[in-house]
Amino acid sequence: MNNYNILVSSASGVEGVTKKELYALGFYDPKAIYGNFHLCGTSLDVARLNMFLRTAERVYIEIGNFDCYTFDDLFDGVKALNWEDFLDLDGAFVVNGKTVKSDLFALSAIQSVVKKAILERLSQTKRVNVFEETGARFYIDFYIRDNICTMSLNTSGNGLHKRGYRDFVGEAPIRETLASALLMLSSFDADKPFIDPFCGSGTIPIEAARMALNIASGRDRDFDYANWKCFDNEVYNQVLEEAKDKETLDKKLRFSGFDIDSGAIKLCMHHAQRAGLEGKVHFQVQDVANLSSKYAQGTIVTNPPYGERLLDVKNVNILNKTLGDVYKNLDNWSIFVITSALQFEKYFGQKSDKNRKFFSANKERHFYSYFQK
Repeated sequence: MNNYNILVSSASGVEGVTKKELYALGFYDPKAIYGNFHLCGTSLDVARLNMFLRTAERVYIEIGNFDCYTFDDLFDGVKALNWEDFLDLDGAFVVNGKTVKSDLFALSAIQSVVKKAILERLSQTKRVNVFEETGARFYIDFYIRDNICTMSLNTSGNGLHKRGYRDFVGEAPIRETLASALLMLSSFDADKPFIDPFCGSGTIPIEAARMALNIASGRDRDFDYANWKCFDNEVYNQVLEEAKDKETLDKKLRFSGFDIDSGAIKLCMHHAQRAGLEGKVHFQVQDVANLSSKYAQGTIVTNPPYGERLLDVKNVNILNKTLGDVYKNLDNWSIFVITSALQFEKYFGQKSDKNRKFFSANKERHFYSYFQK
């Protein structure tokens, strides 16, 4: 198998969790540069990263990098790369990217120059003049920072948060990748009770259950690399079989999701069924004020309404106070709350044991951790 320079992207605040995942997959010294982890691996590694990473955004193959101050530099640098080793001649090429602290910043113009340079390279190396672009999709990514351009191919296609089970979303949904990161940062334990009292469309409890049952994050979706001729067709099938072999679907769970909205609970049940979790997670309409459990030593991970889009600030404060009150009555539970609500700790009624900052949808949010005493 060919060796590739691999880039794994991760959202702000999630990098430390993604790094631990990479370590667990056998990448013991990933270098983090500007939000990307730099690795070296084979096509099998690319397939495994896409299949098993729960918190990463996308997996890329780096094609090359070069100094880039002018559009001539950009054209020549892109054209010098060995695109013919990766791209199908009938591929549908989509160019995207961004530029930071660089002389070139007009994105539409950069996209046009990059694609023109790639087509000219393919035309000269493959002796073709017509590109129908009716075949497999190739997302071609440029990143120009400090006048250094890095070109890469997005092997994932759609973001890795798109697991395949969530076809409808409720209001203000949390991404599956962030939900997984929160679970990994919590005291979540597959053998103990788990509750999300504001479950919305079900993302947090569904991700928790899939983790508990060892269901790979990418089991139910497609990846762009699987349609490329430069990849062995058996790589995807090999990794899918590995994922299925690791599943422990017979495990019994004590996981619940509650929401005051009956429509949200119907959506949760629908998504749980699509995620292969029918009968594994209990969903029920319930006001947070009625939250209780007969079990001891459980975990709550939740993303309550936070005001700007769902409730006004006064109601958010009342809701957070109610959450704090019911939490005090639980027997030795831990609770982990992500919110952008100001003064959360004041209204919850306790100072958190740990407070971690995240950025989600360009909004600063805090993850408050309260551990069992």
